[in-house]
Amino acid sequence: MKGNALLAQASLGSVKGRLISIPTALLVFWIFLLLWGERRIFDQSVRQCLWQQWESWPAHTQPHHVLLVADPQLVDPHTYPDRPWPLSSLTVLYTDRYLRRSYRLLQEHLQPDATLFLGDLFDGGREWGTGESSSPEQRYRKYGSRFWLKEYIRFSNIFLRSWLTGSSVSPAEPTGRRLLASLPGNHDLGFAAGIQMPVKERFDAYFGPLNRIDIIGNHSFVHLDTVSLSAMDQIDPKTGSSGTGDGSAAATASSKIWKPVEDFLAEAKTIRAKAIQHTCETRFSWKNPAPLSLVPEVQRADQTESSKTPQNSLYPVSSSQFPTIILSHVPLYRSAEANCGPMRERGSAIPLQAGYQYQNVLTPLISNDIVKHLTAEEITMIYSGDDHDYCEIEHNEFTGRIREITVKSISWAMGIRKPGVQLVSLWNPVGVDKAMSNDPKLSTPRDTVQNHMCLLPDQLSIFIRYGQAAGLTLFILLLSALRYNPSAAVSQAQHEKSEASLLPTAESRRAHESSNHSNSSCVQSGGSSHSHSHLFTRKPGYGHIPASSRTASPVPSKPPYIEHARNAYPIGPVDVAGNNDDDDWGMPKRMVAMAKRRNLPPATRLAYLRREIGRTAWPVLAVYMWLLWNG
Repeated sequence: MKGNALLAQASLGSVKGRLISIPTALLVFWIFLLLWGERRIFDQSVRQCLWQQWESWPAHTQPHHVLLVADPQLVDPHTYPDRPWPLSSLTVLYTDRYLRRSYRLLQEHLQPDATLFLGDLFDGGREWGTGESSSPEQRYRKYGSRFWLKEYIRFSNIFLRSWLTGSSVSPAEPTGRRLLASLPGNHDLGFAAGIQMPVKERFDAYFGPLNRIDIIGNHSFVHLDTVSLSAMDQIDPKTGSSGTGDGSAAATASSKIWKPVEDFLAEAKTIRAKAIQHTCETRFSWKNPAPLSLVPEVQRADQTESSKTPQNSLYPVSSSQFPTIILSHVPLYRSAEANCGPMRERGSAIPLQAGYQYQNVLTPLISNDIVKHLTAEEITMIYSGDDHDYCEIEHNEFTGRIREITVKSISWAMGIRKPGVQLVSLWNPVGVDKAMSNDPKLSTPRDTVQNHMCLLPDQLSIFIRYGQAAGLTLFILLLSALRYNPSAAVSQAQHEKSEASLLPTAESRRAHESSNHSNSSCVQSGGSSHSHSHLFTRKPGYGHIPASSRTASPVPSKPPYIEHARNAYPIGPVDVAGNNDDDDWGMPKRMVAMAKRRNLPPATRLAYLRREIGRTAWPVLAVYMWLLWNG
C-alpha cells in the first residue's frame, strides 16, 4: 500500500510538472493569440457593421440592403511577377484565405439583399490570352484560356460559394437575393484602346452584360463599362493630351470598343423605363391604367413595345421616382485638389494620372457624356472603384451636386492596411399617386440612400503581432535555458528515479540474498561457543556423519528446452557480466535506451533550448494549420 501511494504521488508530481511548465504556458498563450488573429478579430469587424447599428430610418421600415465589393484582384503571376517561390505561393494562399473568410462572414452576418462587384475581379485577366489573342507582353503569353478558366473557378469558389451560404430570398427581396459581377475593370479587360475584343467577349460570356440597368430597392442601378467607353476620349500618358469623339483616327480605330457603351447610354432612358415597368408588374402588381399621361421616355418605350405586342401594357410611371445610381469602375473626373475626406488612408485626393492600361479618373468629356444621358437631376449617387482607397466627394460641375463614393478594395494585397466594403441601405417607398403623376415639376427623392464603410481587419498588423509574440516566446525560452543547470537537473532526475523505484528488481534481490548470506556467516564465525552449540544442536542420526561425507540435497535440473529458450531469448537486457536484467520486462534494448534518454534531462543548455522550442513550436504550428484549414 505504501509503495502504491508513493507511485501515485510520483506520477502526480510528474504530470503537474509538465502542465505547469513554460512550454505549456506558452502554448496556451499562442492558442488565445491565434484564435484572436484568425477568428475573433474578423468576427468583431463584421459585427460592428451590422445594419441596425448605423441605419437611421424611421421605425417599422424595411430597407433594402446592398453590399458593394471593389477590386478583389485575385493575386496571380501578374501581381508580383518578380516574387520568388515560395513567397509567391504564400501570398496567393493568404490573400485567398483573407478574401474567403471576410466575404463569408459578411454574407453570414449581414445577409445583403444584393451583392454588386465594381470591377477588377482578376489582376491579370486582360493578359491571359484567348484562341484569337495573346498578351502584348512576352512573359505573359504562355498563359492562355485554360489559365483564365482556372482563375474564374477560383473566383467562383471564393465568392459564389460563400454567397450561397445565406437564404435565397429575403423580406426586402422576395423574388430572390442577387449577385452581379458583370461590371469590368481595367485589370479584367484592359483600358480604352488597349482592350482586345476577344478578351472582352470572354468576360461578357462568363459574367453577363457589361452594361445593364437593374431596379434594386426602388432605385435604378446603372452598370457602365467605363473602361471601354474611355476609348472614345483616351488620354495619351506621354503627352497628357486626349483624343475626342469627333471622328479622329484613334477614335475611329477603337470605335468597336466604345461604340456599344455609347449606344447603351443613348437608349438608357428607354431601357430604364422597361425595367421600371417590369418591377411594377412583378412587385407592385399595378394593372393597365389609361395610357394618357405617359412621360416622354415611357412613351418612347411604349412605342417600341407596341410594335411587338398588339396591346399596350406600359403604365404612366415616372422614372424620376426611381432614383438613378451609377456604378463605374473608374471614378468620374474631378479636380486634382478634390479632398476625399478623413477616411482615406493614402493622401487626401485621387491623383490625376494615366499609364499602361490604366487611367485614375475619366476625362471631363466622358464624365459629362454619362451624366447628360442619364439626367443629372435623377442621379443621386455614383459608386466607383479602381483606386483601392476610400474617397467621398460631391461633384460641383454637375447639376444637383452629385455625390460619389470610391469604394475601398476588399483585398489586403492592394496597397492599403485596412481593406473594406461599402454598405448601402435603400429606403424609397414609391407612392402610386406620385409614380403615376405626369407632373414635370415632380422631383427625384434625394434622401433615400444611407452609406457606411465597413472596415475589415488589418492582416499585416496581425502578422506583426505574430512576429512580436514569436520574439517574446524565444526570449522567454532563452531566459529559461540560461537559468537551466544541467548538473543539478541530472542529480535531481537520479534522485527522483531512486525514490520512484518501488518494485523489487533482480539486482536488489541478489543484493539482499548476498547480504543475508554474509550476515549468517558472520553470526556463525563471530558468535560465542554457547550460542554456536545452541544454534547447531545435533539431531539423532545425523550429527554422527562426518562433515566431509555430507552432500547437499539434490536439486532438480531444468529441462533442456527451458535452458535453450532462456539462453536464446533472455527476459531482460544482458548487463556487463552477462546477466539478464529483469527490470526491463522483456522490452527491446533500443526501446529501453530511448526511454532512458527521454527521461534524462538534457546535458547542455543548448540541448535544453532545442527541446523546449520543439515542445512549444510543434503544438502551436498544429493549431495554426488547423485554423487555416478550417478558416
